[in-house]
Amino acid sequence: MYNVLIVDDEMIFRKGITHLIHESNLEWTVIGEARDGLEALEMIQSQRPHLVITDIRMPRMDGIQLQATLAEQYPTIRCIVLSGHNDFEYARSSIRSGARDYLLKPVNKEELYTALCKVEAELSKESESQSVVEHILSQQVIRQQLLSSLIHGNIAYDEGELFDQASISFPHNGIYCLIVQLDRDSVTEQRYRQNDPELFFLYIQQFVREMIIEPLQGYTFIDHHKVIALINSDRSEATAQQIRSLSGQLIRTIKRISQMTVTIGIGGGVDDLESVPKSYREAETALLYRLISGGDQVLVYESSATNTMPLSRLQAADRHFLEQLLAQENGQELTRQVQAFIERLCRQMNHPEVIQQQICKILLECYEIALDYKVLSEWLNKQDMGMILQHVLLINERQQLAQYCGELLYSLYDLIQRKEGHVIHAVDQVVRYLEEHYAEPITLSLMAEKVYLNASYLSSLFKHRLGHSFVEVLTEIRIREAIKRLIHTDEKIATIAYDTGFVNIRHFNRVFKTETGTTPKQYRDSRRHYQHPV
Repeated sequence: MYNVLIVDDEMIFRKGITHLIHESNLEWTVIGEARDGLEALEMIQSQRPHLVITDIRMPRMDGIQLQATLAEQYPTIRCIVLSGHNDFEYARSSIRSGARDYLLKPVNKEELYTALCKVEAELSKESESQSVVEHILSQQVIRQQLLSSLIHGNIAYDEGELFDQASISFPHNGIYCLIVQLDRDSVTEQRYRQNDPELFFLYIQQFVREMIIEPLQGYTFIDHHKVIALINSDRSEATAQQIRSLSGQLIRTIKRISQMTVTIGIGGGVDDLESVPKSYREAETALLYRLISGGDQVLVYESSATNTMPLSRLQAADRHFLEQLLAQENGQELTRQVQAFIERLCRQMNHPEVIQQQICKILLECYEIALDYKVLSEWLNKQDMGMILQHVLLINERQQLAQYCGELLYSLYDLIQRKEGHVIHAVDQVVRYLEEHYAEPITLSLMAEKVYLNASYLSSLFKHRLGHSFVEVLTEIRIREAIKRLIHTDEKIATIAYDTGFVNIRHFNRVFKTETGTTPKQYRDSRRHYQHPV
């Protein structure tokens, strides 16, 4: 059954239409009557009818206003307009605004039934389309779950009916696993955070589908921020070469169109479903070589495994080195040095396993230091050391590895400083961070997490210690930096706005004028005129 709301300021018309609908054999139920547009909106908010039959001339809110509000707030609700002979032009305007039909008063029964049947047919067709979409989406979810279980070896391969239900088949005798990962250093943190990160992977997946899956055959899905492709084709050198060639084209196309880069790891071909996890692990292993040679390229397992040079030697960071780092006065310098060490390690080693061994050795030394300072439980933050080491083994990007290790050591440094009595006030820590990262998306909640405080408590600390709110301090830092650039550079104002952390130039102009009493352009012109008088 479909629901309809009757809106008319004259009760006799409301009751008449309600009666006509009740005595019909149509799939419609009158769920209420309203005397004007405002009363109708209250009922619509709670009842959500499929259709509104409304008069044009009514007090408070007329039918034209009601229809405009519905189009904005409830675009799926249909409208049929009632009008007298003198309101014909209003009715025509209403039809152009989206009304499904108009009926002249007094309402003719057959005309009413015809209009209702027309709307009913639309709703029925829409419902069928929605059911099809829901079925397709359901199939996609099931398919993704099955394929994810397949690559991780978490499925019983004799349960063929599961694959049949999800319309998954591998008719050819070869299956190749391919992993595409976004090179995070090719996307600014601001660009990454301003968008839903999932959109990046959906974007990449579309390229994989069009450029690799369609020319060959197989399936693509997203698993843990990686785009996976299972390619089903004849297992041969020609197929492997075609996959490498198409992968190279994909990388170049994404880079040209989106100004971001990806790295692709390709596993060897396998003969059956049970061996798919092997091809997946090989693709992951190939991706690890991104630590050594960088991203923006195709990494093939066979090539990666056979073309390794003799292992180089780099003395692992010992306890003395780590304790020197942890004893520094500046925690930010510690983070910089750790990240520089990781970068150097990745450049000098020519095998990813050696890099992982060195990193794990560093973290195990940190484990011993945390034990000695009696801060282990706080440092691990309810995690097991084994979990942390396992996470390290999964990272295949230099920047991400350096950031992860830097954060771990900074956390240990902070705990030791507190233990030793060298406590840096939380507000001072945050202000220091703001001065270094003002261009990034920064929130009070994010800063509260970094100093292990509740957001509302950190906000009160700002007021008490500085006499200004967190937002005021952040704004002051950004405006101060913007002023420097306005005076001393020729950068465009839009570029300055973006590089100092403002969402857009309109927001920048508004905040700048509030803080300085003038627009950025006026400020730049006046200061340069003052410095260089004619």
